[in-house]
Amino acid sequence: MKRNVGAVILAAGPSTRLGYSKQLIIHEGEPLVRRAAIAAVEAGAAPVIIVLGAEAEEITPVLAMLPSVTLVMNDEWETGLASSLATGLRALYQNVSCDGALVMLADQPLIDAAALTQLLDAFNTDDRIIASEYDDTIGVPVVIGREHVPDLMALKGDAGAGAWLRKRIGQVRRIPMAHAALDVDTPSDAARLTRSTKRRKSRLAPDDEE
Repeated sequence: MKRNVGAVILAAGPSTRLGYSKQLIIHEGEPLVRRAAIAAVEAGAAPVIIVLGAEAEEITPVLAMLPSVTLVMNDEWETGLASSLATGLRALYQNVSCDGALVMLADQPLIDAAALTQLLDAFNTDDRIIASEYDDTIGVPVVIGREHVPDLMALKGDAGAGAWLRKRIGQVRRIPMAHAALDVDTPSDAARLTRSTKRRKSRLAPDDEE
């Protein structure tokens, strides 16, 4: 039986190392933050909470007209990732009864609905923490049972779900997800994304006719 899972997408960061808003980088015709929201909706997560902070005024318009999506503001985004996670979880559980939360970042452009569906399908009454595995570690996107929410809400500073996960390695079911390794934090990451897209288009292009 598929469990009722909502999504929390963290998109409040200031993109300091990149120098411009990574949430608004266009990949395959859509800003990254909008792609993340659409992927969560298509995977069946509901509701989808997007946490904004820095540059919220610029990001908000690109999220217009998305079904089952709610935007919330983290006024304390400068204190670190933990405050955004707490803001999103608080909004998720305020008015709905979800069995778990799918925690995502807005800057993992190669994560699509199919990848998220793998995580959601693995979540059940026995497996309560379903994490992506990549680069010899585990991290987000991750599905976490509601019984763990108080622990996540207590995190401080830049401590996010990744560090929390690695302290509970024995409780985690891992889903191999190599694409999750690419997150866009720096100009070199953005360049990697461009190269990856070009390679993918090259593989999908039909052979030239002679």
